[in-house]
Amino acid sequence: MRSLSAAALILLGALGSAAQVAGPAKTTKKEPPPGIIHAITVKGNHLYPTAGIVRESGLKPGDRASAASIEAARTKLLATELFNNVSDQYRFSAGSPPEYDVAFEVVENEQRFPMRFERLGVPPETIRQYLEEHVPLFSERIPGTQGVLNRYAAAVQELVAKTNPAIKVKAQVSNDDPKELTVVFTTNAPAPTISQVQVSGNQAIDTGTILRAVNLVAVGVPLSDARLQMILDKAIKPLYAAKGYAAVTFPKIETEPSASNLGVVVKVNIKEGPLFKFGSIRFRGNGMDQEEIRSNIPFKPGQTFNGDQVENFRIDLIHRMKRRGLLDANITTETEADDTQRAVNIVYNVTPGAVYSFQKLDIRGLEINTEPAIAKLWGEKPGAPFNPDYPEFFLKRVKEQGILDNLAEAKSDYSADQSTHNVTVYLKFKGGEPKSEDERKKQEEERRRDGRG
Repeated sequence: MRSLSAAALILLGALGSAAQVAGPAKTTKKEPPPGIIHAITVKGNHLYPTAGIVRESGLKPGDRASAASIEAARTKLLATELFNNVSDQYRFSAGSPPEYDVAFEVVENEQRFPMRFERLGVPPETIRQYLEEHVPLFSERIPGTQGVLNRYAAAVQELVAKTNPAIKVKAQVSNDDPKELTVVFTTNAPAPTISQVQVSGNQAIDTGTILRAVNLVAVGVPLSDARLQMILDKAIKPLYAAKGYAAVTFPKIETEPSASNLGVVVKVNIKEGPLFKFGSIRFRGNGMDQEEIRSNIPFKPGQTFNGDQVENFRIDLIHRMKRRGLLDANITTETEADDTQRAVNIVYNVTPGAVYSFQKLDIRGLEINTEPAIAKLWGEKPGAPFNPDYPEFFLKRVKEQGILDNLAEAKSDYSADQSTHNVTVYLKFKGGEPKSEDERKKQEEERRRDGRG
């Protein structure tokens, strides 16, 4: 920073922040004199390069400068919608003309999304290269603000118009990718629907099985790259994963107009890859008996990988935890394919949640003198961890033992208070009278004779 005179420093204290904050009352202080820009610096940036920000501001060393021109540069940067805030500070020397040192401080917009290009007739790689060359402060991830979308869409339109002027480009933030929001650049014409999927390259699984699985969820769906990829991942990959093929890819996907309707035929080439085996099996979190869990794992390292077994065991673990009162228990899986070992390492991420306790039994639909007989049979004690399977087990036992005459219907339900973690169980009956003591003893004797007691 160049040295400043005492008078200039005093003037800086009075005017250095005037470009940032506009007070309600008019100031009588003098405007700083017109001068020459000596240097420009930028603070707070990590997403965009300093040189690019300076270039976009419209200022450069050697230009004539004033408070008004610096404020215009700040406003121009803010208008890019790449920054949530832009402020400026400046100092000037006492020379003739004064030399300005300008500093911009930016707060970058961190909410940015990846870009995807569809149905534009130009390869995505070509579009990205064109944007990098023609859009100031280009980035692979961009904010979803209207100004940014308009700026990028205009550049894409320029490129596409060179080969097909009839295509009109639109840009929008889309949620059709389940992993994250994406900015999609595509034509404003309606997307064609998938009328049929064809596959090739498959050997481990017959074509009919694949087509039944994929066409069931694909036909009639508007075509988009992300949506199609999601369909293939969910419909085809699990078929292969159940047979040990954990590295299935779709290296070539083509579309052509359908000869029978207005939709498109999607042709998918499948690369099955090698057979994989189970690698390491790990658990993260708590709420489980590790010994019990490991003794019940239906697969072992070294066995042929089976994706169905991984998912079924995840569901089984959740049920085991819920039966111990962990009603909010959740488990997710991570699978990591080790291509060198041709093994799939499995991680179960366990979130147990709080333990819910049985607190109250609410019996409905029975006569007042009948309820005590049912309540007496109920085995759960208040304060004990609640097993959500027990109410239906209890009703099944009531029906099997014939405790109630003329029982038309019996259902169970429960409510769980998330603040107290207490559970109320509801037993709902239609019809039903308690059997006499003599009749009950007679039925018990018959069950013992039949080997059912």
